[in-house]
Amino acid sequence: MKKVKIAFWIVVFGFVGLVIFQNKDFFMSESRLIIDLGFFYYETPFLANAVFFVAFFLVGILISYFFSLFQHFKDARTIKTFKAKETSLVETVSSLEKQLSAQTVSAEPSPAASAVDEPVEVVAELK
Repeated sequence: MKKVKIAFWIVVFGFVGLVIFQNKDFFMSESRLIIDLGFFYYETPFLANAVFFVAFFLVGILISYFFSLFQHFKDARTIKTFKAKETSLVETVSSLEKQLSAQTVSAEPSPAASAVDEPVEVVAELK
């Protein structure tokens, strides 16, 4: 499976490289980004389109990283809660086992009162 993944990513990067190579004129042409919000205006200097593609790609990676980081903290808190619950349940089970073993030791029948030697009476009612 590892070899299939490696081959898949080689093919994907190969196609991306092919698209970039075939459209080299577009990626190397210079343009500017203009932000006009009415109260705020900004123009970037002339930059290659490839710079904008890389910048927006990296911003997307950072945004997805921060969203997954918050999810990671949430999952860690949930795991901590579950481990605390498990610890309390294990303690409860061990205390119940101790109580059960104490009851079985005190409730052992004496050898003189053995039920094997005595006959058992069975009463059946006929209707």
